[in-house]
Amino acid sequence: MKIRDVLKKIDAVAPFHLAEEWDNVGLMLGDLQWEVQRLALALDPLPEAVEEASRQGCQGLLAHHPLFFKPIRCLDLSSWVGETVQAAVKAGIAVLAAHTNWDNAEGGVSRVLADRLGLAAVTPLVPAKGGVGGMGAVGALPETLPAQKLLSELKKAWNLTRLDPHGPADREILQVALCGGSGGGLWPAALAAGADLFVTADMKYHDILDCTRAGLSVAVADHGEMESAALSDLARRLAIPGELEVITLQGASR
Repeated sequence: MKIRDVLKKIDAVAPFHLAEEWDNVGLMLGDLQWEVQRLALALDPLPEAVEEASRQGCQGLLAHHPLFFKPIRCLDLSSWVGETVQAAVKAGIAVLAAHTNWDNAEGGVSRVLADRLGLAAVTPLVPAKGGVGGMGAVGALPETLPAQKLLSELKKAWNLTRLDPHGPADREILQVALCGGSGGGLWPAALAAGADLFVTADMKYHDILDCTRAGLSVAVADHGEMESAALSDLARRLAIPGELEVITLQGASR
């Protein structure tokens, strides 16, 4: 299949119109007419990811984070972006991005994390316009658990190496809100949804203080680790038997 067909498949799973206005998704580098039989997935579009994709016989690399966030006025080939461009052009590998469209998609990053935690009655924390998908997720555990025990189970479920808790360790948790990646600004929505615990990444000190003082416990994960947990699900949903094989790269980000 061609790159343009891969983009159509991505759009069916994670509609591009769900991307935030500030974001950059879709084709980053390449030609819509290029043929692709094998697609690699990575968190970041780093030169190492391109090189690994090439070694594994891929013709395309789909990264969660975009290669280009802002308009390019100068492409410094010594920067990581420049190195990625050089590696991709040399290898003939197209670079694509599915960022906030995958975050906000129905069944996207936060929903995958919620399902892995075993939450029930899951809904978006902030519904998207039109009612399909949205930012974050909120749902209920099968049973009430002390915060310390829940956080231990959460680390295993998402394969995290660190998780910084804020709030009483013995607090009983039933309702959990979360947002994969940088979701610190969503804590008021988590509080309004009746959550006992809010889990996200990159949360600022004063947001944590405001949140915990309002009575909502917080757990802050690593941004990359939290989002990486959902890559295998995206790979499974994009694969087309006999047409497109999708693999998830390990150890090729950051």
